[in-house]
Amino acid sequence: MEIVVEPGAKQDLKEIEGPVRQTIGKAIENLAEDPLPENSYVIYLPDNTEIQVLKLQEEDRNSKLNHRVTYDIVENDHVRVYGVFSRQSGYQNIKQNTAKRVE
Repeated sequence: MEIVVEPGAKQDLKEIEGPVRQTIGKAIENLAEDPLPENSYVIYLPDNTEIQVLKLQEEDRNSKLNHRVTYDIVENDHVRVYGVFSRQSGYQNIKQNTAKRVE
């Protein structure tokens, strides 16, 4: 499957430091082979659009890797990545932030 990273997600990735960004980038690339890994789950946006969330977190709660990647599988053809949200920036608003990016 092809991976399409939307501009908002690209900007999110630019704001993440090197080693963590590389780990997240590899996890996004792996979605091409397995778009529904065990560490993914579904959320519903305010308009009831179904979006996948990839949970990336190390066991050490103080680790810098504690992010969620929001994405959609489009017609079993490609994966569209909408955002990368860190715990520090408050992914509590993940639904609203993703909804702004989904067209």
